[in-house]
Parts: sequence; C-alpha cells; structure tokens
Amino acid sequence: MLTRFLFLFATSVLCCTHRRCATRQWCSGFFCVALLWLGLTLPAFAQSEAADDAVFVEDSPWTFGIAAGYGRRDNPFVGSDDIKLNAILDLAWYGERWFFDNGDVGFTLNQTEQFSASLLTTFDNERNYYSYLSNGSSGLDLSSLRELAIDKGFGMMGIAGGDGEDLEALDTEELEELIFKDQDTALPERDFAVNSGIEFLYISRWCDLQAQLLTDVSGTHRGESAWLAYSYPWITPDSEFSLTLGMEWKSRDLVDYYYGVTRDEAIDGRPAYTGRAEINSVIRFSATHALSKRWRLVGVVEQEYLGKHIRNSPIIERGRVSTAFIGIYYKFL
Repeated sequence: MLTRFLFLFATSVLCCTHRRCATRQWCSGFFCVALLWLGLTLPAFAQSEAADDAVFVEDSPWTFGIAAGYGRRDNPFVGSDDIKLNAILDLAWYGERWFFDNGDVGFTLNQTEQFSASLLTTFDNERNYYSYLSNGSSGLDLSSLRELAIDKGFGMMGIAGGDGEDLEALDTEELEELIFKDQDTALPERDFAVNSGIEFLYISRWCDLQAQLLTDVSGTHRGESAWLAYSYPWITPDSEFSLTLGMEWKSRDLVDYYYGVTRDEAIDGRPAYTGRAEINSVIRFSATHALSKRWRLVGVVEQEYLGKHIRNSPIIERGRVSTAFIGIYYKFL
C-alpha cells in the first residue's frame, strides 16, 4: 500500500493509509471549509500485517479520519503570523482508476504492487501564506517601519510637524499612516493555481520514491514545478517511523508570481523584485503509533530550506520554514 498525508484548515500535516506514496512535500489540500494548503505529509499509520485495522483500509474505497493536537508552521513572509495546526481532516477515495486524495484528483495509468503512474490535478500551495499576513497593509514589519520613519525624519517632525513623535509608541497601522499617508501600500493578493501533470510512485521494503511534474492549467502564473523525494521507513507491528529527503523545483513564472514585487507594487522599504527559478530542499521525520484499531498517535517535524531567489525577495524574511505537529488521530473508515 502506498501512503499519502494531509493537514486541515490552512495547512496539511496529517498522514493516512492511502494508495499513494507518503513522500510528497506538501499536499495541496483545498477542500472542506477553507482547507488551504501547507499539506505536510506525516507517517504512514502502521501498515504492517499485524495491525488490526487492515479492515478499514482494504474493505472500503474510502478513508476518513480526524486528528487533533498541537502544531505550528513558520510563515516566511515579512511580518506575518505563523500558522497554527490544531485540527486535521483526512479524506480520500480510491476507485479502480480514479481517486480523490485530500484535495488531489487523479487517474491511475498503470499500477503494480510497487509502482504506479498517475495523471494528477492539485492546487498550488504557495497562495496559503498570504492568508496569514498579520502585518499592516504594506507588508513591512514594525521594526522596518520604524527604521523607515527615522530615515524620513518623522522621529523629529512628528505627525503634525510639531514636537517630535515617539515612534516606539506607534503601532504598525499608525506608522504606515505616518510614512505613506494616502499611498496604496497593500501587499497585493495572489490567486490559487490549479496544477496538472504526472506522478510516479515506487515503494519497496527499503524506500519510497515519488516524482511529480506539474504545470499551471488555470492561467494563474503559467509556471511549472517538479518534486522528487526519497523516504526510508522503519516499521514495527504497532509503529512506523519515516525519514524523508525531498527537493522541489519551481519555475521562474511561479517564483515571480508568488514571491516577486512588480514596479506598481514597490514602495519605500519594499523594492521591485523579479523572481527566478529555484529549488527548495526538505528534510522530514514522521512517526505514528497504533493505540487501537482506530486510535493512533502521530507526529512530524520538518525543515524546508528556501532557495536563494526566494529568500532574497523583499517580502520574505526567513530562509527556512519549520513545521512541527503532535496529536492523536481517530479513523472512522
């Protein structure tokens, strides 16, 4: 059985026992009440023959489960909120050829016990970061705004041009009003993209391999992406551990759309920036332990290292994205 995972509401971090490989970096979850994105894959939920819950997997084409716990994913955008991970929904259906897997829709072209090739349609996960921007409309954090105000001399002039203004007492919104006045400084929104392409999966006793090549078919950014991952599992009768190494290539059009700044969007402190093709790397460790037929403990930690042409963007302040989750999972089907 190949495996795959997903997180709920803004991000995905859960794993379940499906028929696809669990090495995918971030599933594109976008179904169910604002199921936004960050799909992080977790463990494979104990696939050993000794597990009593095989009946829930083999006898039904459906998989449905819910996990609750505590987790957090970094948001690399300037002045943004980190993403809290507390509730996770896992939903999948597999027919003879067609399948739905936590937001992904696919058609299996060829499948053996160890290998499968499928056509895949999925949502791009880059857009989800924009849903967690907690800064002011400019996208600049408080420290950057204070430095910009000092450079413009507002620390001496004050808002009304009288006594010097205490910049330390001003919040983000007040500083933006002081510096930019009536200028439109909002960090522009970006749209979701729908990607289609092909996926190859290979699973053996010693490793799981996954490769994807996707292109934007929605016309959002007209870019491409490619994903390649290797996962090594350790399986016991009640537990499974997995170490995953992955790389994701993003085309110039994709990087420029989500991480670039156009001339019209440029303001003081946020210069224009043109993105270029880049490769992100991922390392992840995941674990699951069966408590009973339906209950499992699950956990994952991950580091994603952003490529140079992404982390150099003026709207990005972190060079890596950390994710962690621990919780308990209940499987209905």
